[in-house]
Amino acid sequence: MRVGVKVGPSNWEKILSEITPECVEVWFRLDRVNESIPIFEKLNRMKVTYGIHFWAILEGGYEPNLSYEPNGIAEQSEKLVRETIDIASKYGAFYVNVHPGSMILRKLDLDNKCMHLLSDSEVPGNEAMRSLLSRAEHLDSYARAHNILFLIETLPVNELEHWRDHSGRVNIQFAKNIPPEMIIQLANAGRYITNDFGHTISSWVSDDRELLFDKLFDVTKQLAPQTKLIHLNTVRPPFNGTDSHDGILPSDFEKNVMPTREQIIQLLQLFRDRSDVWIIPEPEANQMTKNYREIKTMLANLKP
Repeated sequence: MRVGVKVGPSNWEKILSEITPECVEVWFRLDRVNESIPIFEKLNRMKVTYGIHFWAILEGGYEPNLSYEPNGIAEQSEKLVRETIDIASKYGAFYVNVHPGSMILRKLDLDNKCMHLLSDSEVPGNEAMRSLLSRAEHLDSYARAHNILFLIETLPVNELEHWRDHSGRVNIQFAKNIPPEMIIQLANAGRYITNDFGHTISSWVSDDRELLFDKLFDVTKQLAPQTKLIHLNTVRPPFNGTDSHDGILPSDFEKNVMPTREQIIQLLQLFRDRSDVWIIPEPEANQMTKNYREIKTMLANLKP
């Protein structure tokens, strides 16, 4: 496994001045592409392999959604992902990672770090799955033709009220995001997967910690053959179907996060011989370097 860091326009200079990671994921906003070009150029000079985490806003302020066909949402979303693949190919990125979407349409405000669900817009799960399978196949073919790896990420079941701070987890939004069962169907269809441990364990709402880990481990094992990227995050209580993007430092485990350190090692054992899998943590930027080093320590302690 290769260990990297997550950077974006606001923090890349600081993080890359502290370490030279094995690999990098760039938080990328398509409508502000010029903010990311200096990052791509720096990583190319450093000869560090990197991927792109796709974010964009559709016309009308909607969040991209490959699972939502009405009103041309999935079609517009596919178009923007294709544009991102073009940029990834132009600058030499390795992959483009996307969220699969939801059965409910929503407005996205990246500047204020919030979204608004349009609750009367829900589509049935079978329609969402058909759309996602088709759009993902198109994009996978397009990415392959441009020597880019196309990845689809697991999601929590619910959404935060906002992600400006942890108070956004109090009043949650019942988002009906694409569940692990559908991600497994994508993997079985040959698509490649990003397993965000924090997202995946937040696919269920429960106070039963043993149940949550059992489900996370089962899904991770099923997805493992098609998994190319792990977002190594943890979640603090309450386990209400939203993520908190905590890390894997002792200060995180003191908050009773899941998965625990021992559980993370158990999960990583599934990938111990996988040189094709990247691990990227997504904590607060000021904790990124420490999390990177802690992951390296964890991997050194895996059983052969």
